[in-house]
Amino acid sequence: MSAAVSEVSAAIGDLGNVTNTIKEKVALFGSNLDTRANHEQITELTKQGRDLVQATTAKLQTLVNSASGADKSASRKLSKDFKAQLTVFEQVCAKTVASESTAVQAIRSTSVRRNTERDLTNYNEDLIYTQASVQVYDEDGTHSHYLQATTYLNDIVDLVRREEDIIKINHKLGEIKAAFQEVDGLVQDQQDIVGMYDRLIYVE
Repeated sequence: MSAAVSEVSAAIGDLGNVTNTIKEKVALFGSNLDTRANHEQITELTKQGRDLVQATTAKLQTLVNSASGADKSASRKLSKDFKAQLTVFEQVCAKTVASESTAVQAIRSTSVRRNTERDLTNYNEDLIYTQASVQVYDEDGTHSHYLQATTYLNDIVDLVRREEDIIKINHKLGEIKAAFQEVDGLVQDQQDIVGMYDRLIYVE
């Protein structure tokens, strides 16, 4: 087995590990472990997966074009394996976006009920932190509204960050889908070549 075959095989395994880790972290959504760090790790893992997909696609293209003998058969198998793993990775990324979108809708709904007079569409994070530092007092000087205001502003921070996550992951998802089309075309071309070769043997 050539070094190129080994590299592509290892990369497919790495993509599988990244995919499984993302699935585990998405499963934490809505739990006590659904922290900001968890979301940042998902975004980073999605980027890592996207980079793996692009690098592996290029290596696989080179391998398919240059392989001969045993590597030819290995490259066909790797193409199918990579397409299968890429399909799962794409599905997991799409599920991540869907889960984040569901959470955003829930936060919007809850926050609107908490404070119907605030506008949820025109917040940026700097403004949110500025407002979060302002304590809300009753006329008698108590802090009875402080928890409500802080909870509301925390919701908005979470909302903004989740929407940023959705944008980032969606962008990578577009690149992943483009890579999938390349790999799908590569697999189809190999099937056509094998089919043509089989027909030639049959005719002879």
